[in-house]
Amino acid sequence: MRILVTGAEGFVGSNLTPKLDAEHEVTALDFLTSRKKSNLPRSIPYLNEDLSSVDVPKLPKVNLIIHLAIISIERVSESSSYEQINITSMLKMLELAKKHKSDLILASSGSVYGSGLNFKETSSFNPLSLYATGKINAERYANFYHRKYGLNVTVLRYTNCYGDLTYIDNKVYPGKKDVMRIFMENALADKPLPLVEGQSRDFTYIEDVVEATCSVMGLKGFNVFNVGTGVAVEVKNIPSMIGEATGKPITVRTVPPRSIDNLQKRSLNIEKISPLWKPKYDLAKGLKLYAEKVCLPR
Repeated sequence: MRILVTGAEGFVGSNLTPKLDAEHEVTALDFLTSRKKSNLPRSIPYLNEDLSSVDVPKLPKVNLIIHLAIISIERVSESSSYEQINITSMLKMLELAKKHKSDLILASSGSVYGSGLNFKETSSFNPLSLYATGKINAERYANFYHRKYGLNVTVLRYTNCYGDLTYIDNKVYPGKKDVMRIFMENALADKPLPLVEGQSRDFTYIEDVVEATCSVMGLKGFNVFNVGTGVAVEVKNIPSMIGEATGKPITVRTVPPRSIDNLQKRSLNIEKISPLWKPKYDLAKGLKLYAEKVCLPR
């Protein structure tokens, strides 16, 4: 199968792309200042392009597009111009899929639901940020192209993926560090962990995210799935878990919640995707594996 992965240098993309490349003909697309710090093997065909301005007819003919490229919630919250880039990039991928009748897997987010627990795919949208609103719109664009042009589309609503080791200072549109990466790096550097009190999250280890994405390849029609563990972990309990995983003494400092969306709690119901995929890693096991990887030289 010929596959195009957008956002291939990102956290999910850089873990997914090499796995796919072992069995398929994969082209990676991302937008870097320089490939000197690449998160991908050099053997994978690569397009260093701004997806929002790329010439669609010049992109390769593929059977499947996995659209992961996104500008982060932090950047979008700084300027709505970043969300315009996200929207334009999404529409270009839909036009490419329409042109070649390619299947599309779209990375969405549990942020579409807002704050709460055990959200099902049928739960109401309650976006608390422009970024989350953009994810909802991307899903709706994809649904329109499915209904109008018969495209096969699968939407995956990821939640709090962790296990990130990627370079993030090589991107034209700046990358970000997720909370678990910040926690892990601070712990290994003997720095306090910045803890927001009263929050809980459904944390999903990267290998589970990759396997979930692979499990939906080839589906027909329009599909929406949550990807998580179904378990809301209280953030206040994570420092001790990181201490156990790293063998380091842990200290914390209390910080206020971010003003971007102030999401207090989240977990996703994963019953719908369970016939295709089930998570293998609870948080304790995932953090142990993450700690081992962080300690390895790059």
